[in-house]
Amino acid sequence: MARWLSPRILRPVAAIGMLAVFGLALWVIQYETRSMSFADIRAAIAAVGIGDVVWAGVFTALSFVALIGFDALALRDAGVRLPAARVAFAAFCAQAIAHTAGFAAVTGTSVRLRVYGNAGVSPAVVARLMVFGATAFALGSALTGGVAAVLEGRRVAVATGLPVMAVQALGVAILAVLAAYMVASARGLAISFRTWRLSLPRLSMTLGQTALAVADLVFACAVLWMLLPADLPLSFAAFLGLYAVAIVAGVIAHVPGGLGVFEGIVLLFLPGVPAPEVLGALVVYRIIYNLLPLILAAALIAVAEAARAAGRVAPAVRRAGAGVARAGAGAAQVAPIAFAMLAMACGAALLISAATPAADGRLAQLGQILPLAVLETSHLASGITGLLLLVIARGLSRRVDAAWAAAVVLTVTGSVLSLLKGWDWEEACLLALVAGLLVLARPAFHRHGSLLRQPMTPGWVAAVAIAVLGSTWLMWFSFRGGALMAEGVALGTGLSDALWTVGLDAEASRALRAIVAVVVLGVVLLATRFFAPALPRPRPADAAELEQAARISGQSSSSMAQLAFTGDKSFIFSECGDAFVMYAASGRSLVAMGDPIGPRHAWANVAWMFRELCDTHGALPVFYQVSAEALPLYLDLGLRLVKLGEEAVVPLAGFNLEGKPRAELRYAHRRAIKDGASFELLAPGAAARIMPQLREVSEAWMEERQAREKRFSLGRFDPDYLNRCPIAVARVGDRIVAFANLWPSADRAELTLDLMRHVPDAGYGIMDYLLVETMLHARDAGWQRFSLGMAPLAGLPDNPLAPAWSRIGTFIYQRGEGLYNFQGLRRFKQKFLPDWRPRFLAAPGGAALPQVGLDLVALISGGIKGVIGR
Repeated sequence: MARWLSPRILRPVAAIGMLAVFGLALWVIQYETRSMSFADIRAAIAAVGIGDVVWAGVFTALSFVALIGFDALALRDAGVRLPAARVAFAAFCAQAIAHTAGFAAVTGTSVRLRVYGNAGVSPAVVARLMVFGATAFALGSALTGGVAAVLEGRRVAVATGLPVMAVQALGVAILAVLAAYMVASARGLAISFRTWRLSLPRLSMTLGQTALAVADLVFACAVLWMLLPADLPLSFAAFLGLYAVAIVAGVIAHVPGGLGVFEGIVLLFLPGVPAPEVLGALVVYRIIYNLLPLILAAALIAVAEAARAAGRVAPAVRRAGAGVARAGAGAAQVAPIAFAMLAMACGAALLISAATPAADGRLAQLGQILPLAVLETSHLASGITGLLLLVIARGLSRRVDAAWAAAVVLTVTGSVLSLLKGWDWEEACLLALVAGLLVLARPAFHRHGSLLRQPMTPGWVAAVAIAVLGSTWLMWFSFRGGALMAEGVALGTGLSDALWTVGLDAEASRALRAIVAVVVLGVVLLATRFFAPALPRPRPADAAELEQAARISGQSSSSMAQLAFTGDKSFIFSECGDAFVMYAASGRSLVAMGDPIGPRHAWANVAWMFRELCDTHGALPVFYQVSAEALPLYLDLGLRLVKLGEEAVVPLAGFNLEGKPRAELRYAHRRAIKDGASFELLAPGAAARIMPQLREVSEAWMEERQAREKRFSLGRFDPDYLNRCPIAVARVGDRIVAFANLWPSADRAELTLDLMRHVPDAGYGIMDYLLVETMLHARDAGWQRFSLGMAPLAGLPDNPLAPAWSRIGTFIYQRGEGLYNFQGLRRFKQKFLPDWRPRFLAAPGGAALPQVGLDLVALISGGIKGVIGR
């Protein structure tokens, strides 16, 4: 069963399911439009009044105001206070991107984590925002759908084809469940299932959620209502309920933006309305409610980035753009996904344009100015440009500078081609605008990387395939009314004739050539990725790599850099050679130890290189024990964050044994001295002469605990490794009874405890004595802090909104002392009054997380026996 739940199985299956749902939606649209032509839809679009468009824009703005209200209300409920401009920026950008990309819970949360994270909002609070929004959407959809079914049951029944009694009974049931939820909320009850428990929000908060959700649905529905014919056989209340059903279906389908699914359901719900008028309204609705907000979000992001970049050199510009820059703090983290979606929208627009006839009269005017060869070539090239924009959007989402340059070139090229192939000035303006926004947002795309080696996930391939499949269907639909026959061709019998027919009026053949070229090129690109030779499995570091790692570690402020020399890791170096990630393979995972080592500005480059290495090998990318400061980087990598525990870090500047809180330490220290203990701190290499005695201590310690050596995240007793480290030694008389090796950073910022071992008869408090003496010596030598290492599973959130892993981890922490001394280890470290700093696991989520956990166990402990043996 675990094999079938593997991401390597689930992701392709999900992608195939997405394509299947989209294909089904196309079949529905095909059936509903069987008696109409593309010209009918174009006429319906042209018939939409300017006044209706203006009102649709107003209702779109009001819908987004309600969506911004979700974030404001949820943040206030969480006790977080942020400037209104920051909240509006984050919520608007999150919703604009999510409406286009789909997967609102994932995409919107990712955007909010980036923007709110820059304001110091914790991931747990952002997770509450996600739950708050999802709950509000469910409440609003239930209320609007239930009311419509009860009050407008007859009209809803006509639209859905269900019996009136069944519709009204369903509406009553939905409203009854909603009323029960409200009562439970008013009484402060909780929903429980086995060990899972969710406390409901107070009634005032539930009412606020519902009111905002209903307002959002009403305004969003009003956008489409204004664009539809005025003589609809439905009241607004009935249409609102059906609209909510279509929206929910689009979300469940997991097709990007609900494309095709939403349109197909609306067509089914309006059988008495001419299909051309419905589709024309839906096209304008998509432009107003999806595309324009996405463009505006990208513009805000680009202006915020440009304002900050210009402000560094021009104080006047900094003052002028200060407001935008403050509101858009975190825009650099949002820009990749926003512009990736915009690039895909531009690519889809070019494909749609290449697959459909030109506007009336434009070709004739253009043919008087340009040679036919220019027009034909431009039409073919515009389709290929559209496909390339879809493909390089993946690189934009990963901040690759080459993808940014390609996007600028392709949008400018597409703008010119749009004019040359049919004087599509509207399309040319859109592409030129996007090119300009990309130029403004240049600072956000700073990662060096190969454009040709960007991995294409099954979901991304499915999204590109949906765009190509949709444009192919649109080509057939646009010219099925006899245009191909008029050009002397029947599809399926004379395809080659249609493909090579050339002429000013041979629009169907031009569209067919463009689509065939796009499909062929798409298959070639996919095949080159699929059949590309796989890179060899990671190998142990060689002498040259160890030397380079030592040079970088010698300038690093991270003491964890010393783990590079345990002999069980491979390295991947940044393109400039100034940073590296150390990692090892385990099961289906490649596990990186900690944050990248090297200057902070190089982290993104080498982390992305590691992610691409994992994608190339088909491995799960895992970063183990990463810091809170670097969480936005791992979110950009598309990884899920899981809290592992807390690291105990003792500030050394004021460390001493005075005061009541350190009475226990003071007693242990004095007792050890009274028993004859002495301390020595040996420099790296100086312990070679006493290595046999240290081995005896280590073996006695291991035998007493019946334990085995850990690895990867800790050192092990290896003379070559230990000789690289300072070693603190405690003696009683001439006998060594305890020792600990240390990891020093290059700038005396941090000293970290690694191995800590003693003989069974070492005497009372010997380890307390050893650590106290070590810290006092480090303090006097000018070190800033001393890390006692991580307390696993400590400090995990344990509340109804916490993820399942956190609740499981808390249970193990509280009940699993027989498995591992979780609480005892934390109590031991707490005696030193440390600052507790969170440490995280960054890895793929969902079904991949259990696999990652097993791979980590095997890597660190040498299998399950190592865990049980501690």
